[in-house]
Amino acid sequence: MRDRSERIYERTHALIEGMGYRLVDVREARRDGRRLVQFFIDEPRGVSVEDCADVSRELGYVLDAEPEFDDGYVLEVSSPGLDHDLRREREYRYFTGRKARLVMKGGKLKGRAIVGTIAAADEGTVLIDAEDGERLSLAIDDIARARLVIEGL
Repeated sequence: MRDRSERIYERTHALIEGMGYRLVDVREARRDGRRLVQFFIDEPRGVSVEDCADVSRELGYVLDAEPEFDDGYVLEVSSPGLDHDLRREREYRYFTGRKARLVMKGGKLKGRAIVGTIAAADEGTVLIDAEDGERLSLAIDDIARARLVIEGL
């Protein structure tokens, strides 16, 4: 489904950005046996329910015209949220400067949880300024889970 989500992202990001929003990610899942297509949008001032409804309406026109959606789908548009899960390089790039918690599944740090600020992301690698002061260069493929940390909690 990841490749299909990437295709959907490529087909829709110009539309969403043309509306003044940033398309952070597209994810697909199954919910109650139905295909769920989730779009995460953002904007510096924040995203309102009305913003999500406007984007959803425009996306519906695009997705309804695509043959791969002929079997039906549920469309969900929302903000990424304060504790967004990070999965793709573009998400790490977008959230540069934000604090994240990462759990490693591979590499020399396998099994370790790391909390730090995202410094950069490029070519499959993310730079993290860890809370202990160390700058870590981590392969995104070695990260099992990553989530933004809600500041102040």
